[in-house]
Amino acid sequence: MEFDIELASYTDIGKIREKNEDSVLIVPELRLAAVADGMGGHNAGEVASNLAVSTLRQTIADINDKKTAVPKDFEANLPGVARKLLYASAVANTRIYTLATESIKRRGMGTTLSAVYIEDERNSAAVHIGDSRIYLLRDGILKQISSDHSYVMEQVARGVITKDQAEKSRIQNILTKALGLKKDARCDIILLSPKPGDVYMLCSDGVNKGISEAGIAEILKKPAGAGKMAHEIVKVSAKADGKDNVSCVVVKVLEKSKKSIVAGLMSVFK
Repeated sequence: MEFDIELASYTDIGKIREKNEDSVLIVPELRLAAVADGMGGHNAGEVASNLAVSTLRQTIADINDKKTAVPKDFEANLPGVARKLLYASAVANTRIYTLATESIKRRGMGTTLSAVYIEDERNSAAVHIGDSRIYLLRDGILKQISSDHSYVMEQVARGVITKDQAEKSRIQNILTKALGLKKDARCDIILLSPKPGDVYMLCSDGVNKGISEAGIAEILKKPAGAGKMAHEIVKVSAKADGKDNVSCVVVKVLEKSKKSIVAGLMSVFK
């Protein structure tokens, strides 16, 4: 099945943060989108998130251009797209971890990473680590397709607390996994089967602090472009909370004949 992709991103520093440690990425020619939320002092969080998305982009591009290759024994049981995406995230992890160990100021530097890579209906995947999120709106129903790697969400999975309690917890930002924290950190891989009408939304956790999933769904259901959706989600969230950086990427899967003239070209930053 052939379809087109419309990509857009928007990020806001929020109300109290002195810098934006989120990094967003949209690459229309690769059909690649990502969000990373960095952590660490001395600007290390910003460095980590930027390194994650830039490495992801460059590694996948190099593989496609045959400048490099995924090792034959790397996750050999996975489809090609998933192997590329997971390998690129592993390269990013190594670079961040190495940079962190080389400087005392950057010790403990790390970042979340959530990315969607779409080639076609049968060859698409998402990669995820940390507490940024990936949502899919399909047939009017919004579903989180990533799993938060956080202490409180692990408690939710065990039935100790509810998801609502977790999202209001004072320790909700304690992560159990992130890129750069361990030499062998591995991301989750999620196989995708995109179809026209689908909308993927990737976001840093700052989004979820100011807008509910019902609110996100309401915006994604509107007959609007990806750029307007991403802008509205971020602005609504930042206005309601804004204690963290707020970043969002929207990926719309369109019928071949319905692609917007500006599809895939909008990336707005504040």
